[in-house]
Amino acid sequence: MPVHNASNYLNETLSSLLFQSYDGELELSIFDDASTDSSMEIVKSWRQRLESRGIRVIPSAQSGKAPKGVGYSKNQAIMASSGQYLCFLDADDVMHVDRIKLQHATAQQIYKQTGQHCLIGCRFTRDPLGSTDRYTRWCNSLDEEQLYTQVCAVLYTLVQRCIQV
Repeated sequence: MPVHNASNYLNETLSSLLFQSYDGELELSIFDDASTDSSMEIVKSWRQRLESRGIRVIPSAQSGKAPKGVGYSKNQAIMASSGQYLCFLDADDVMHVDRIKLQHATAQQIYKQTGQHCLIGCRFTRDPLGSTDRYTRWCNSLDEEQLYTQVCAVLYTLVQRCIQV
């Protein structure tokens, strides 16, 4: 999870992770991108609650004073993670309670049927309603082919770069 000055959102985001219905092992790889607010103090205050629920917390940060951006931060968080599956979560996201359980089950089912790893997405809403309306409509209207060509290819390139590093 990339974090940069996200103190206004982190409590709700981390709460949505804590109360996931998925009961397997999870880890939360957090990369702080030069936050100047209380973001990392909030993460520290959640660590015990998350770890008591079986969610391993892996915090890391860059040492510079200038943020390097969300792409850099996601790459760093990916490189610090060790799980078999990857679930993207931004610092201002609130997950549906069944998100991880449903996406994990779908990924396992597809792998059993095809022997292929896959990208599992989901629809989303924005709060406040209507913010980034055009982007939300575009994402929620992608068909399977568009999802692969417009989203999956970019993520595949990102993961391949991380593996090569």
